[in-house]
Amino acid sequence: MRVKRSMIKIVVLIFAAAFIVTGCGNDKPVELKYDFLENEEGWSADFSDLPADHEKDLYELGFEYAKLPNETGADKNALLIGGSNASDDLFMYIKKKLTKADGIKPGTEYQIKIIVEFATDAPKGAFGIGGPPGEAVFVKLGASGQEPVPVEKSGYLELNVDKGAQNDEGENAILVGNAAKNSENEGYELKKLDNFDRPLTANSDDNGDLWIFIGTDSGFEGRTEIYYSSIEIILEEVK
Repeated sequence: MRVKRSMIKIVVLIFAAAFIVTGCGNDKPVELKYDFLENEEGWSADFSDLPADHEKDLYELGFEYAKLPNETGADKNALLIGGSNASDDLFMYIKKKLTKADGIKPGTEYQIKIIVEFATDAPKGAFGIGGPPGEAVFVKLGASGQEPVPVEKSGYLELNVDKGAQNDEGENAILVGNAAKNSENEGYELKKLDNFDRPLTANSDDNGDLWIFIGTDSGFEGRTEIYYSSIEIILEEVK
């Protein structure tokens, strides 16, 4: 009888060890997707790299929930952001706060991959003031435990997190491409970019909040309008 009890104890210990090694599934990646089928899904927009007292009629900044242009072939809504780059350095971006409700843990470092789909009408290989309307409008993906907001410095609105400048990257954002269309067709077309080969790294704050932002850092001194139609985010804990 003693032998049987010992065997049972050994089996229990082996099972417990196996459970610890394999884990209980809590470390699975957090996967989030936003298609904007009914509303903005918590995303908002802002602008930086322009004078604090800028002329509203000159910059024509705007953000709205709007239907994708017909030529994209997608019958759905998207997040439309637009502005005229009178400062030669306009950063237009959308942002979203991820929280515990999304599966984010407090004070945790994450590796972050993002797929963004957007509609653009910027032709490739075109000429423009300050730079091409496509290749000089740089698309960046960013993440931070701090909300990215424009702050005034010496009469200028600058982002409070480091996104870099135009085609230069920053501590909190990387360059993944530009707004130029892939084809030579007229009008808007959908384009996808991602950072699967270079994941972002960021830490959530003590409340479990983590901000994602996506934007265009422009050297083209004209008007740019981007429709963000789909965003996928994959977050994995850094061990």
